Amino acid sequence: MQSLSEGPTAPEREKTIRMKCRFFACLLSISLCGLLSCSSTNSVVTTNGTGVLYIAAQGDSSLTAYTVTLSNGALTQLGAAQSTGTSPFAIALSPVRNALFVDNITSETISGYTINSDGTVTAGTGTAKTGTMPMGMAIDPAGKFLFVANQGSSNISVFSISSAALTAVPGSPFSTIPAGSTVPTGPSAVAVSATGNFLYVANTFTNTVSGYSVSSTGGLTVLGGSPFAVGLAPSALATPPSGAFLYVANTATNNISAFNICDKIVLSCSDVNNPNGNLTPVTGSPFSGGGSPVAIAIDPAFGFLYVLDRTSNQIASFAYGTGSGVLTALSATPTVSTGQAPASFVVVSGTTGVNIGNTLTNPTDFVYVVNNESSTLSVFTLNTITGVLTPLGMAVNTSVNPTSVAAQ
Repeated sequence: MQSLSEGPTAPEREKTIRMKCRFFACLLSISLCGLLSCSSTNSVVTTNGTGVLYIAAQGDSSLTAYTVTLSNGALTQLGAAQSTGTSPFAIALSPVRNALFVDNITSETISGYTINSDGTVTAGTGTAKTGTMPMGMAIDPAGKFLFVANQGSSNISVFSISSAALTAVPGSPFSTIPAGSTVPTGPSAVAVSATGNFLYVANTFTNTVSGYSVSSTGGLTVLGGSPFAVGLAPSALATPPSGAFLYVANTATNNISAFNICDKIVLSCSDVNNPNGNLTPVTGSPFSGGGSPVAIAIDPAFGFLYVLDRTSNQIASFAYGTGSGVLTALSATPTVSTGQAPASFVVVSGTTGVNIGNTLTNPTDFVYVVNNESSTLSVFTLNTITGVLTPLGMAVNTSVNPTSVAAQ
């Protein structure tokens, strides 16, 4: 693990930018995160026989919806594709699933959409302005605030949410550059703690994660222990449903940093009555994460974590200790192949399983991966007993150069 003072040299930063530019067809120098995933855990719990999948594509600046049949994972396009701003990057869904937001790197805006009862979306009026190169987004569990990582301007835009409309909170944007420093941090991903009291930001250029307390009005205040050192070029964040841990994908060191979060709902704090949001490394962290990890997804009901590896075109599969946060590679099938340059993925809970007393046990979940360079969607079944992923055998073409996928 690097010390906080060991930022990348100018040649290293230029090399990283060239690598990112090649991946996104030289759109801009950006780093990937899972839609996160970028925005929080890339997983969803569904309660009926169908769900909806949303895909944002860079090539034609579009947002397309698909109906998901939860018994077999089949997809059917739902209505016509919607226009976004120029070069959409990430998708964020409100917790109550009534609104969807897409940030657009080139136009430096956020497009807001109302989600209709059938899963289709209706574009809102106007757009919200972000900083330079908006990337990862996250919404707090209460659905009050949207947080946006602006890599080019090294700050975080914070908006209050009213249906599909956004209003910048007082003081926004908030700088991610530490006091006394002038070094750009290049934030690329954000995650909100399970209580909504703390925000974490992956800083790609300084190899750190910043922590902030979130006020009742959405204002950000730097935590006392921040920033926290991670591997090189962190690009994605994720937390499990328990909210006990934070996982960080370090793209340039091919590993995953894991931390305990000192939050109200967990016991990993020295004073559980006064959680301070600070992070402490999980035993054994960092864990090997494959070739250029760029996104993390966690099964919503079982102890499995998945890492999307860009250069190796695969998903690495892990079990995680629900009490310890320790990652253990699945021995049966540790990796599966995706399409070219996978960019984002999501876990969707299925409805096929064994009903015992009206309770579904051992369901088959599904994993959907958008592949940026091949403009395809890879689909896998997820065995919720073993965690093993198996290709479903679907051939799904998407719009050109998809960048993000989300589901409700």
